[in-house]
Amino acid sequence: MKKNKRTIAFILALIFSIVFSLLFKWVQTGNPFKPETLMYGIIVFLNILITGGVAFSIFHKNANKSTIQVKKNILPSFLLFVLFALVVSLSLVSIGVYIFYLIKGLDTTNFLTQLIHVELSGAIKQFSIWILIGSAFFFYIIWRKAIEREQKLREENLKYRYQNLKSQVNPHFLFNSLNTLSEIVYEDAKIADKYIQKLSGIYRYILENEEIDLVPLNKEIEFVKQYFDIQKVRDNDKILLEIDFQDADEFKVVPISLQILVENALKHNSRSEKLPLKIRIERNIDNIVVSNNIQRKNILASKLKTGLLNLKERVKLILDKDLIYEEDNNQFIVKLPIIKS
Repeated sequence: MKKNKRTIAFILALIFSIVFSLLFKWVQTGNPFKPETLMYGIIVFLNILITGGVAFSIFHKNANKSTIQVKKNILPSFLLFVLFALVVSLSLVSIGVYIFYLIKGLDTTNFLTQLIHVELSGAIKQFSIWILIGSAFFFYIIWRKAIEREQKLREENLKYRYQNLKSQVNPHFLFNSLNTLSEIVYEDAKIADKYIQKLSGIYRYILENEEIDLVPLNKEIEFVKQYFDIQKVRDNDKILLEIDFQDADEFKVVPISLQILVENALKHNSRSEKLPLKIRIERNIDNIVVSNNIQRKNILASKLKTGLLNLKERVKLILDKDLIYEEDNNQFIVKLPIIKS
């Protein structure tokens, strides 16, 4: 897909360069079919490629920034880009004209005078207009994209917070937690106290991070350990969690994401002491891989993917990356994107 877009952009730039150079030389000299037209077309084409490449880099750099960040940097970025485009344009015109002189065998003694008084004066007028119009349109797109992205993120966060509130008062979760607590409170007060602390820690973490886009990965891992410990009080050796991850403090992740993936595995798979449910969390380049052996309960497929689809949309909006899940060799595997802190 990216190759196709680049090819289309390349062809459009080439067509524009040809048409623009023909029209410009027609207006300037009355005859567009001259050797100078070819040189001028090459200059325009190279100009588009260089400034377009820089523009794409700026666009990509601002792809995940908020409107506040974009607003703060858009004016200096705009002015620097315009200045850069003008310098590139004038440099290309100067180099192109000099090469044309050499190819045609013209006297280069008066090259600078001709360049300054004839070529550059005309080029400045033409390129300045196009650069200002193009730059204004380009930065307007960046601004609009930031607004649209933030609006979508705000709407998704509202849905996400609503889902979180529902999960916090989920009768099934509360029933199991309180039922487990009632069983252990009479057996061992210390264990019951630790259980209550971990349960309150889970709710506190959810409330503290419900409006945050990214959290440190090491904190998310500690949170999911707390969550799993609560589940393990009830299931004991029926469930196993293995975490193999180095330098977690150097990365960030969407909040509550690991817990959702672990909860998804627990919710949709059966387990027993003979056939325990094994969940593994590890790193694979720029992803966290969460996998579990498939021992699926009789649950409708539409319900199976509700939590994953919600998380996938949040990951796409926040990181502009894809959450991938698949089944392979009786393993359910989810690849969760992460970024460097």
